Amino acid sequence: MRVFSRIALTLLACLVLLAPTALASHFEADCPLRLVAAAAPVTNFGLSPHGAFRFGNQFFILRGQSLTTYVVTDLGDLQTDPRQDFLGTLAGREANGGVTFNNGFLFISSDAGLEIFDLRSVRKGGSAPTLVSRTAGLHYRRLAVNGNVLAGVFPSTDYPCYVGGPTINCSNSVDIYNISNMNAPVRVATLSSATTSFGGFNDVAFNYGYLVVTAQNGTAVYSISNPAAPTLISSAPNPGTFLVSNGANLVGVGNDTSILTFAVVSPGNSNAGTIIPMFLHTVATLRIEHSNPIMFHPQATFDEQGGRLITMVDELDPQTLQPARTFAFDVFDYAVPMFEGKDPREYEQVSYTQSDEVKYNPLAIGPNVYVVGEISGLQEYGACGQMAGRIEWDGTAALPCGGAQIHGWITGTNRIANVEILLDGGSLGSADMNGPLRIDIPSTTPVQSWRINVSLDATKSGEHLMTAIGTDVNGNRRQFASQRILFPGPPNNCFQRRRVSGQ
Repeated sequence: MRVFSRIALTLLACLVLLAPTALASHFEADCPLRLVAAAAPVTNFGLSPHGAFRFGNQFFILRGQSLTTYVVTDLGDLQTDPRQDFLGTLAGREANGGVTFNNGFLFISSDAGLEIFDLRSVRKGGSAPTLVSRTAGLHYRRLAVNGNVLAGVFPSTDYPCYVGGPTINCSNSVDIYNISNMNAPVRVATLSSATTSFGGFNDVAFNYGYLVVTAQNGTAVYSISNPAAPTLISSAPNPGTFLVSNGANLVGVGNDTSILTFAVVSPGNSNAGTIIPMFLHTVATLRIEHSNPIMFHPQATFDEQGGRLITMVDELDPQTLQPARTFAFDVFDYAVPMFEGKDPREYEQVSYTQSDEVKYNPLAIGPNVYVVGEISGLQEYGACGQMAGRIEWDGTAALPCGGAQIHGWITGTNRIANVEILLDGGSLGSADMNGPLRIDIPSTTPVQSWRINVSLDATKSGEHLMTAIGTDVNGNRRQFASQRILFPGPPNNCFQRRRVSGQ
């Protein structure tokens, strides 16, 4: 409910601060997302469906038939040695298959049907994922689960015919399953687009246990207290191609150019399950920089801790009408009054991503946002109020033998007191931070430079991970940058300085 209370405060602020000229700079969104770490992929992206899910102090990344298990560390950064499991029993090969997760169980639907995996014992030193069941013929691309109820839909946007159009019998459905017995899911109800006024169904989500369905002609909320007999309890005329939900009081109905956030009335109230429109978000005005059309990525996430909606922006391939690449985050801050008339808008922060690829499955964990890339693997972006910086070196070609200097920059909300550099987890020492401020780095906080003298001549051949950890004046310690470096091995890790004539 933290986000809902912040929304209430935002609405109050909008009523009090009627004049935009009264808006102070601290009421502006200022949450840039900067790449701080990445984990290289171990398999090809197209081998399986994909997803990212939090489970206690762990989070799971499914990508390319490989399940990677990370622990949320004290530094808030990626583990250097996560658990890696190859799902040899995963039969699904469709990269855009449906994936969802609940209470330790992973649900996957694709060309192979519905597959359920038990991840409850998957941890460092634990056991591998276990295939619980596979039910052929259950092909969905959007899944949602709540308790013992699973809902699935093959979206109308992916049909070769126009659902509800002139093509005879072109319709789709939302299928509801009882999964109390994971070994044998049972379909107990079906919502058919042919028998409702909402048109072709596109996505499903659960909020407070209510089933939210968005379609071509509107969005509906169903009570599934009896899963075998879903009951329509509220609706809105707003159509959507995708949903973003926090599972409780917020659900966003999105399409290529806009996302309308609704508040969901909680159980126990007279209007329980009713959805109330609150904020309309439109895609950032970035079209002038791109020859192709741009659109919201069909996946987004609510940052409960920060009270923000985190979306991504894609370039659209005009030939396939599919995302060509993801090039930016578009973040909407619910703690900032939603005044218009400025670009970027007061409540909006645009941050550009790295790597030329399509990214998926944004997941907010603490102050960081994780995304799954088609090429890059898993990327971690540091969020608002956190230390940010860079190691400005990524190779050995410029390292003189006998000792070299590595440098970079760092900034944060508080003054940075120390920067420590590590190689494969081993400390190389603390950096000197007495250099001039970096005015070439755009930032609302002072950017400090750092440099450290190291000798890496004897580093073994292979890929090594260099990380940088900052400590601010309050004692907060956090990793702010990492860099994977390929060392050829001694004596080729450095170059010999040429002797100067007369010496």
